[in-house]
Amino acid sequence: MKLTVLYARAKSKFLASLILYQHQIEWVRVGQPIPRTPLLVTAGGDGTINYAINNIDLAETRLIVLPLGRGNALARILNLSFCPINERDLEHAEEVGIPLLEVNGRLAVFGAGMGKGSEIVNFANPYWQLGTSSYIVGAIKSIQVNPAYKICINGELHLDLLAVEASLWGKVGFGLPLTWQDTPGLSLTLIKGHPFYATVLLLLGQIPEWEGATTLSGNSFVLESEVEIPAHIDGETFPAKRMKVMPSFRRGRIIRPGKLA
Repeated sequence: MKLTVLYARAKSKFLASLILYQHQIEWVRVGQPIPRTPLLVTAGGDGTINYAINNIDLAETRLIVLPLGRGNALARILNLSFCPINERDLEHAEEVGIPLLEVNGRLAVFGAGMGKGSEIVNFANPYWQLGTSSYIVGAIKSIQVNPAYKICINGELHLDLLAVEASLWGKVGFGLPLTWQDTPGLSLTLIKGHPFYATVLLLLGQIPEWEGATTLSGNSFVLESEVEIPAHIDGETFPAKRMKVMPSFRRGRIIRPGKLA
C-alpha cells in the first residue's frame, strides 16, 4: 500500500519508516508542498499536524497520526497511540472529526497563547532531541527571566501576567491541564504569580486548582500587547503584538486504524 507521510525531523522519519516498513512511502517534509491525497500520515507532534491541516483540503484528506513529536498534546487528548497500519484495517477504520481553532487566520489543533508558556516552548526548541524532557529544560531556562506582561483581552487591560493560554481542550504543552473540562470548547486561562511556582504547578497538573490561574470562556478572544512578546500557535513560536482566537467552522478528520466503525 502506498502512503504519503509528512515528517518534520530525520528522527521522526526513521521511526516512521520502521513502523510503516510494509508500505511504499512518499515522504514529504514540513515546509514542502503536500500532494493531493485521500490519506496523509503525520509522523511528528502537534506542529506537524498543524502544518498538515493548514496545507491540505480538509474535505478531501483524512489524517493518520503517528505521535512521534515531543509534546503530542492532541494525540494524548484523543488517546491516539502507535498501531500497525494495513489496508484491511483502513477499510473499517473509525473516523474522528476534530474541532479546530482559527488564530490570526491560521488553523490550530489545540491552542495558542502569549507570554511565559510561549517562552518555555521557545527555550525547549534547541533541545528537541531530548523529546518531552526538552520542555523541562525550557521551563528551567524560562525561570531565569521574570517578566510581567501587560495584555489587553477583548479591550480590557490585565497587568502582571505570566501567560495567557487559549485552549480548545483545556490543556497545554504535552496534555497538561489548564481546566478540568472534558469536552472541546474555547477557553482562556490567565496565569499570574512567581514563574517558578507556576511552572512547578503546571508540570504537576495543578493549574486548574491554583488561585493564580483564572479561566474565562467565550466565543472569541483578542489578545493585544503594546510591544512584541513571545507567542505560539500549537508548537510554533514567534513574537507577536496581537492575536485573535476563535473556533473555526472547519473540522479535521482523523482515522484510527484497527478501530472498527
